[in-house]
Amino acid sequence: MAWYRAGTVAVTNNSNVVTGTGTSWVDAAALGETFLGPDGQSYEITSIVSGVSLRISPNYKGSTASAQSYAIMPTQGYLRDLAAQAAALVASYQAVRDGAGAGKFPAGAALAPSLRAAADENTGINLPGNDILQLVTGGVVRLQIAADGTPTGVMVEKLPISVAAQTALNSLAAACIALNMVGAGPDQVPAVQQLGGLAFMDQLGVLTPMQSHPAESRSVWTEFVSNTSLKLCMRGDDGVVRSTTWTMG
Repeated sequence: MAWYRAGTVAVTNNSNVVTGTGTSWVDAAALGETFLGPDGQSYEITSIVSGVSLRISPNYKGSTASAQSYAIMPTQGYLRDLAAQAAALVASYQAVRDGAGAGKFPAGAALAPSLRAAADENTGINLPGNDILQLVTGGVVRLQIAADGTPTGVMVEKLPISVAAQTALNSLAAACIALNMVGAGPDQVPAVQQLGGLAFMDQLGVLTPMQSHPAESRSVWTEFVSNTSLKLCMRGDDGVVRSTTWTMG
């Protein structure tokens, strides 16, 4: 550890008081270290009154003088520095122990969440206030859960369907049954349309077409073909479905 020589000192013969100018002895000196006076003698530092005042032992032996050079020689060296660093570490650890060490994190913000990665500080879990939890990515709150459990944010909002997906859904719906058979709306089944067993009532009371062939052998059923045709179907013991069409006037 380097000797401390900043500033100058004023000393008085047979006095233990040393007065400094431009000195910072509270930070730069310690009790028990050596004060090398302007008279070339060594003295023990017995008290540090302030940054510009200290006391030595024995009393100063040289002549009274001011604006003199001096030096403070550290006698504890690196052990003193290590002790100071250890004390600072213990003091800082208390905050870690009582905070993150106990599972408690301070309130954060979208750009700096309470729990975040060292290399990605705008993404993580945020605790913005009482009874609120947020999930943040890229500095934007994507999901927020309120005290009553209600979720909000883009993660719970219905995203718009693409044009391609909507077109595919429309084509699938159109393939189920021809619109010219039942009309454009779900409740537009013509009165003359005899769907029979191919329809069921949904929870809104609307007839919905349904295609279902019995799976059992020896099953017999009919299917509507047109206003003048009816198909009779039968599943044989061999599992093969055979049919014949009846034409009526």
